[in-house]
Amino acid sequence: MDQWIGLNERAQKLVKGKQVLAWTEQVTRVYPDGRKETLPDRKVFASTVKCEPSGEEVPYAFGDGATFKLDKYTLPNGTVYFERMQAEPWSSGPCYFTALQTEDGKCVPESCWTEREIEQNL
Repeated sequence: MDQWIGLNERAQKLVKGKQVLAWTEQVTRVYPDGRKETLPDRKVFASTVKCEPSGEEVPYAFGDGATFKLDKYTLPNGTVYFERMQAEPWSSGPCYFTALQTEDGKCVPESCWTEREIEQNL
């Protein structure tokens, strides 16, 4: 069975970003009988880090063409990180551990899984 492990907690923290108010929704319902109901404002938050598909995919070992899609993260300062496969050890099937790389292909050290962490997650 394919097992997606993904990024470690340190990497997730790097690309989480800060949650900022993106907009406030104001909703007024208008019913067929002309009645109006105004709902309480709802604040909608977004991350300061832009996450989008990188275009890279990892095919399932046991699948019908299905894939895991890897992400691209753009930080507020313009730094771009790409999610890339770090390790694929086997434990009743492949376990996919990812890490972050910079645009020039260098690994972001704090995003890399240690051997011990990989063993603990199998």
